[in-house]
Amino acid sequence: MNEGIERPPARSAWDRVKAVLRFEPGIFKEIAQDNSATGQACGVFALAVLLSCLLGLPFVLLAWPAGFLGIVIMTGLFKLVSSLFAGSPPSEGSAEPDDGSEDRRELSPSYSGWLRAVLFASAPVAFGIVPFVGTFIGAIYNLILQIIAIRELAGISTAAAVITWLIAMLFPAILLIVSIMLFGFSMLGIFGLNELLNWH
Repeated sequence: MNEGIERPPARSAWDRVKAVLRFEPGIFKEIAQDNSATGQACGVFALAVLLSCLLGLPFVLLAWPAGFLGIVIMTGLFKLVSSLFAGSPPSEGSAEPDDGSEDRRELSPSYSGWLRAVLFASAPVAFGIVPFVGTFIGAIYNLILQIIAIRELAGISTAAAVITWLIAMLFPAILLIVSIMLFGFSMLGIFGLNELLNWH
């Protein structure tokens, strides 16, 4: 009985998707704090990918695991990088230790909370059911929602959230380029083509 009084009933996945798409303030924090919303978040992501790949249905079998793995990695990077911009916890000599520490705890959900929020932010991917235009609009919409989620969950400014997003996206790109270069040099060595680089 007390639990029902303390917490309002959780919203349905559809109501939350509508709130996300309407940029409702506080929606990502609500999703992050609701541990029971993990199933909803996974369902939203799965349905969005399914709709976006409807014209090439077999591709869904690759898009689901690849997309989910990408979101899992990006979420970790969003949380990690955004922590560089978030305010540090108050020191012992702070004037308002109680209020500050409480606020900061609220602004820093767990990784699973972040993951739920980012999965819900993927809802516009469903617009990809309309070829080309829908895919482009869905991608931009998704990007904006990810930035809003970062800003809301980390308690940072919009500019810091944008920088967080850029750094998080740039990091894997750099790793990919370095990996390709290392792979290329190793292939040259395997086939003995590295001698081509020696002009002496």
